Amino acid sequence: MLDKITLILPLPPSDLSPNVRLHHMQKAKAARQYRQDCSWCGFAEIFAWKMDEDWGSARVRMTETYRIAGRRKRDVRNLFAAFKAGEDGLVDAGILPGDDDSVLEHGSPRIVRVSGKKDEGVLVEIEAIA
Repeated sequence: MLDKITLILPLPPSDLSPNVRLHHMQKAKAARQYRQDCSWCGFAEIFAWKMDEDWGSARVRMTETYRIAGRRKRDVRNLFAAFKAGEDGLVDAGILPGDDDSVLEHGSPRIVRVSGKKDEGVLVEIEAIA
């Protein structure tokens, strides 16, 4: 069984931030698109590794590192909430066994500053725990 997976996913769109007030259909469209994008990134990683096994019924810990360019202050909890659609995309791709508390444990999310926009993204580390 695989012990650890590391993925780099796109940052969640600003429309998914809890502080943005949009019509619910606009927010749903942004969430659907981001979920699909993360799912496809997950599928690409699975095929790159040629994984034979899945996590099965193991508990996993997922830790997100938000790589952001610029000096503007960011609230890590808002990024964490906006990433929920991406987490659902990883479940759709089969990388996460589920997103409920019985299978998934969250590590502490953090923000890291990067030099340019091309380096931005969400570094997701998923590891099996006993």
